[in-house]
Amino acid sequence: MNLIVVDLEWNSASRSQKIDPDLVSLMRFEIIEVGAVRLSEDLSLGKTFHRYVTPVLYKKIHYHIANVTKRTQKSLREGVLFTQMVDELVPFAGEKPIFASWGTSDPEVFLSNSHFHGIGDSLQFRALNAQAVFSGLAEGVTSGNQRSVEYALDFLRLEKDLPFHEAITDAIYTARILSRTLEMELADRPEETIESLLMPYVYDPRMTRQSENVITLEKGDDVIAYLELYDFTCPACGSKIDLAENNSGGYWYTVKAGKRWFAAATCDKHGDIEISVRKARRTDVQSYMIRTLIPERPIKIPFTGEKDTPFMWIDPDA
Repeated sequence: MNLIVVDLEWNSASRSQKIDPDLVSLMRFEIIEVGAVRLSEDLSLGKTFHRYVTPVLYKKIHYHIANVTKRTQKSLREGVLFTQMVDELVPFAGEKPIFASWGTSDPEVFLSNSHFHGIGDSLQFRALNAQAVFSGLAEGVTSGNQRSVEYALDFLRLEKDLPFHEAITDAIYTARILSRTLEMELADRPEETIESLLMPYVYDPRMTRQSENVITLEKGDDVIAYLELYDFTCPACGSKIDLAENNSGGYWYTVKAGKRWFAAATCDKHGDIEISVRKARRTDVQSYMIRTLIPERPIKIPFTGEKDTPFMWIDPDA
């Protein structure tokens, strides 16, 4: 598994800079810094990659970006062009890289920048959400917790000896979190491998992973009866998908009576799929929003009719 931990810093349009809305729609965020570190097969941190990137669209640094990253307007002129950065990143990444990042935003921004510069296919990679790996393996939950890098470092008792909000240091921090999380999980589950633990979190960032649809029923219609006959399709390929039976012999879990439902499904090509149905609020008609999602983590069956039990971590050394 060729695992490259990546972090990006990006700029966006400032109020004082007038930019063609059509261009903004193509690239909402422009990369100004890239940091990457290779995670070796023994989970040690290997070679690093770091480049500042000179923006061509958002040339004035946004005040919020400047405040968080401590970057100055002058520093934006000290980098290389995005296309040159990619040319140098490709040999560093190697064959069939998996880019691990904290959350799912970095792969999306990288691809939008690549398409804007006309090099959308120059670097093929799969993605991995390191935040989801930490939540799923270290904390034992599969969704709902949007933890920060600093929180994860504290949770795992990792040293915070580098500045935050710099691409290369945040990449190193994320690699340390992944490494420690996997080390702990492998110690508890020696029958597993790094690949078997991580593959459920690997996804294709170019793939359409989500679709939404609104249905309207007549007053008095049974929503479950309607959903039982509804033809659900994979958001990526459009193929019909089969719902998975639950423990009660049906297909639908009632998350909140009369308001929210959930079902699991499978696409022959794209694997597990989550289907969420939510009743529309403040409408005069009986409308429901259906969301079909290919998750970038193991599938989660939500709590049904129960209050979530808050997670409590007990310090073993206390």
